[in-house]
Amino acid sequence: MPSDSQVVNRYSGFRPEVQGLRAIAVLMVVVYHVFIGRVSGGVDIFLLISAFFMTLSFVRKSENGRPLAIGRYWLHTFKRLLPLAAATILLTSIALGLWYPEWAVWAYRGDGLAALFYVENWQLAAVQADYYAADESLASPFQHFWSLSVQGQVFLIWPLIFGLAWLICRKMGWRPVRVLAVLFGLLFAGSLAYSVYITKADQQHAYFDTGARLWEFAFGSLLALTIPFVRSPKWTRVTLGWVGLAGMILCGIVLDVQGVFPGWIALWPLGSAAAIMIAGSSGSALGVDRFLSWSPVQRLGDSAYALYLVHWPILTTYRAVTGQLDVALVPGALLVLSSIGLAVVLTRFIDEPLRRWRWAEATTKHMAAVVAFIVMVTATAVGGWISFETSRLRQETEQARADFERNNPGARSLMDDFVYQGDPGAPVLPEVGGVGRPVDEVVRSLLRQIRPHRRHGPGLLLADTDHLPAVAHRRRGG
Repeated sequence: MPSDSQVVNRYSGFRPEVQGLRAIAVLMVVVYHVFIGRVSGGVDIFLLISAFFMTLSFVRKSENGRPLAIGRYWLHTFKRLLPLAAATILLTSIALGLWYPEWAVWAYRGDGLAALFYVENWQLAAVQADYYAADESLASPFQHFWSLSVQGQVFLIWPLIFGLAWLICRKMGWRPVRVLAVLFGLLFAGSLAYSVYITKADQQHAYFDTGARLWEFAFGSLLALTIPFVRSPKWTRVTLGWVGLAGMILCGIVLDVQGVFPGWIALWPLGSAAAIMIAGSSGSALGVDRFLSWSPVQRLGDSAYALYLVHWPILTTYRAVTGQLDVALVPGALLVLSSIGLAVVLTRFIDEPLRRWRWAEATTKHMAAVVAFIVMVTATAVGGWISFETSRLRQETEQARADFERNNPGARSLMDDFVYQGDPGAPVLPEVGGVGRPVDEVVRSLLRQIRPHRRHGPGLLLADTDHLPAVAHRRRGG
């Protein structure tokens, strides 16, 4: 077994193969979303990697006797995450207001704030969003924030687990690594059991349930704790790395995960990623780490976070503008390239400058000020837009109701004193969907059955309660 100093060294240092793994994972997510429309397993790998690095960071502190500084860690983490997330939320809100049909503006106007405060996964679970829905034209442009929300919640929870381990070690005199292995092992088993249960009982909810995802983070933490003790010959590491990469790529092709994610089947992509990480630096020209350490792959890994953020709004906006759900090869390739290009730009001009900003890292007060400023500005902008759109849509609702009653008098036309005052050219029976449930539940579920299939038309959605206004199904400028 390695000495304590060797263990600390193995917990340290940059892992280029993991950076390359991040790049391949995000590229899989983008390609699957654009062309295939199935779960790739790439998001699960993101969850594993985030827990892996977080665990390495805290173990280094514990093994070196340094303070955990949990509060500083929280501020540092969200100072890193929020700028790109806020930029994406603002840009997506603008696109939603300009190019999406009005029912989408009404249904998804609050998703930006849910994404900003890292609760989008619970927002989607509450409205029973179907991640596997065949009709992705009804998907929120903020839907992909579900995984970032789960991550954000774990970034708050995990340091508390490290703090608990520190207290146990201080009282009992035990090694931090062993205590953490027990804690994360228990969390892994409990969360996996819950994930299997809730996935079978209510898979639609389970997909967004943080509790059903904790075991994936625990898997990454256990991997970080055990890798320093793994020793294997070069040929084994070479084989393991390529088997892991093949498993990653084939996961979404071989497996039809609809109905079983995020249960035990997620062990496939997680196990594949683990194989690559265990293989590590093989020291061979034939190792997969040589490919993952290739400069273009590393640069893509640098922009992986931004690429994940922007690719989904770009895709959903394309569908909203063109009215086409299926994406052909050439437009799809352009969507992928434009997503990569925008991700590189955002990383270069937002993420990197803020990361190098020394003042922001100087004290916890400075970090808190940066985080508070970003949240305040974004929440104010998005909240103001929500207020404006809500007011505008309610005004259009009242006008739509009035026009509908004038043009469709119903039984009043049989009265002796009835005088028709409507528009003679108006359709007598426009398409109507009568609903009376809360807006998000209605729009996200019922519209799948009644939404018009053409781009323009007189279709109306009329509510029989005040929960949902009558919203004309038309595109801006249409």
